[in-house]
Amino acid sequence: MSNEVETTNINNQPEQQAVPKAPASKKEKKKGSEKTDEFLLARFKGDGVRYKAKLIGIDDVPEARGDKMSQDSMMKLKGMAVAARSQGQHKQKIWVNISLSGIKIIDEKTGVRIQNWLCA
Repeated sequence: MSNEVETTNINNQPEQQAVPKAPASKKEKKKGSEKTDEFLLARFKGDGVRYKAKLIGIDDVPEARGDKMSQDSMMKLKGMAVAARSQGQHKQKIWVNISLSGIKIIDEKTGVRIQNWLCA
């Protein structure tokens, strides 16, 4: 036998204890509806997503994998950018366009395609 006593209200219904809710964070309030995978994927269809950036350099690498290889390449390009800056040169302003068909780097001023990587 249990020693617990169930409390009831006037209508013989068991009382439910109110559990205090934690206040929702600001991010949760602003977020609104959850974005679906189809919505996120649709952004990259057609022309894709365009980002504004500055180009510090392009370096061909033997493999497309490895943190060490990526870090070495970045350090090499940053060194070249510092040397160019000391000579008074500025970084090239570009658009990086990412779509399902590939990645394109386009010069911001002239609109000329600098580099193009197509997805297989």
